[in-house]
Amino acid sequence: MYSLFTNPPRMYTVPMVVPRFADVEKRILSDVDRVVNYHRYGSFFVKSSHLLCRVISQMGIPLNYELDRYYEIAKARAGQISFLSRMSSSVNPGKWFSGVFYFGCNEIILSVDTEERPSELVKDWRNLKPVRVLQHPVSNLNYMLPTGREHNIERGLVVVSVNIPILMVMYRCFMITQKRLKETSEGALTTPQAFVAKYVIPNMLYSQTDLVLLNRLINLFRGAPMGDSILHHSFYTSDYSELLDKGLMEVLKRISTVRMSYRDMLGNIPKLYNDFPLMMPDMAETHQVWWSLFLTRLKEISFLFDAAGEEGRHVNRGLLNNLKIDIKGFRSENIFKRALLPDMYIDTHHELDRIFKLL
Repeated sequence: MYSLFTNPPRMYTVPMVVPRFADVEKRILSDVDRVVNYHRYGSFFVKSSHLLCRVISQMGIPLNYELDRYYEIAKARAGQISFLSRMSSSVNPGKWFSGVFYFGCNEIILSVDTEERPSELVKDWRNLKPVRVLQHPVSNLNYMLPTGREHNIERGLVVVSVNIPILMVMYRCFMITQKRLKETSEGALTTPQAFVAKYVIPNMLYSQTDLVLLNRLINLFRGAPMGDSILHHSFYTSDYSELLDKGLMEVLKRISTVRMSYRDMLGNIPKLYNDFPLMMPDMAETHQVWWSLFLTRLKEISFLFDAAGEEGRHVNRGLLNNLKIDIKGFRSENIFKRALLPDMYIDTHHELDRIFKLL
């Protein structure tokens, strides 16, 4: 069933149009852009000890290198730097992080790589998204950035992917631009701390927001309360949560009552910034990383499984047979007991046991 999140869904039904969501969509897009631009053009910094700053500093590639050479060196060094930083990858299980991006949350940070043309990357470098949020617990609409500060009251699993070569190309463009500005004006900021705070973390808000919509949908289905934010932005953003939730309830009613495949259910879930926001990185599903990839999408698997009900289990029998095999494998090798923190293991074990009994 994990395969649902490794390929874009091929839908066999037409996605529903929800007027209430269409009404609120423009307001969400406007608020997110406002938050991103506020940080992009302000004077913001993260600590020099931030994981992303340390990665940039450890790479140590001269900025005057020609672009293609710079990119190739970044790709060649990315594996070693991610290993030293204890990120998870197909060859390294990594470690558990805590609060790097989301305060009080246990975090898996995946090092990923893709084949890109650096000449294409630099054309719109400000909007590159080398760091992507794959899972988080936030459901409020206050659009607080994942800076590691105590913004939100919600706690849970966080999974973030970092594409180091793209990060470095983006950093090179930032530094070149800032050095040109420095020649003509004062106030240019030429440090990794400013780069991460002004561009990398604000651009994470796009993937974060798509997942907020899904988290709200799941909360509505489970009857769980929405979270709140401890802090707020210094400027005004309107409250359209009630209108949004009414639209999400319409979506929920359709996907939980109409006979459809899990792929079609995913295709009907609202999204704003990515046609398939639940897409997982293209990584070899090795023993070192497979458990964390599966865990990243366990919440969504559970939601689809429960929302479609018994009828959905008949429609999606092939996918559920694969899910049964995966759960058996995790059980026989006792992977989660060895890999997870104690409290997380208990919750994960109970959830997998519950699903397995219904398969």
